[in-house]
Amino acid sequence: METTKRTAIITGAGAGVGRAVALTLAKEGCNLVVVGRSEQNTTETAALASQYTNAIPIVADIGSEADTIRYVNTAIEQFGKIDIFVNSAARFQPYVLLADTDTELFDDIMRINVKGTFLGMKYVLRQMAAQKSGVIVNVASRDGLFSEPALGSYSTSKHAMIGLTKNAATEYGPMGIRVCAVCPGAINTKMIADILETIDPTILGPMARPAEPQEIADVVCYLASEKATYLNGAIVRADGGKGL
Repeated sequence: METTKRTAIITGAGAGVGRAVALTLAKEGCNLVVVGRSEQNTTETAALASQYTNAIPIVADIGSEADTIRYVNTAIEQFGKIDIFVNSAARFQPYVLLADTDTELFDDIMRINVKGTFLGMKYVLRQMAAQKSGVIVNVASRDGLFSEPALGSYSTSKHAMIGLTKNAATEYGPMGIRVCAVCPGAINTKMIADILETIDPTILGPMARPAEPQEIADVVCYLASEKATYLNGAIVRADGGKGL
């Protein structure tokens, strides 16, 4: 059991921001539990991270309480603690007006983006409270700060994610635990690749481009670092200025 290194759990680690966070933390020497829904992608992330550190892949449905308990317990059993928890898994949606939104789509977005975040925080916070230390960084969205036409379900889920962040920061700050959120704009990932190909980049804000996953990962890892020890409840907008 390696307890001297920091231990991190990253959900959504199979690709995009989650993978970039995992590899960044791996290079910093953190023990990792990388969680994803795709066995191939999650195993690949763990293999890449294993060049630098200990990395355990866990294939899981983050909306499942049993799966959540399994990945949290794996981190504790293998490494003895949880220092960093990054919620990066997300379910996006097609552009559709609210009244035309399929109810099953709405339910699935809430199950992944809200319930998945809640379940992860619930079980990780129990361990962090016992340690009296730890940091959680939720990857929310600028759509959790502003309305976004035709993305009502996704936007609502990210508003809820920010609400969970603020509430946990208030409750657990006195225990030595920090909880923050990063709110990206568009990111150059497979999740929205089709959308990015069809839009005028100027609508993405003053920088007229999407973020690269590493640019968001760097913000996440800063919030999780010892350089951000007085940031608790911080909601950091990383959207290239679109929200100005």
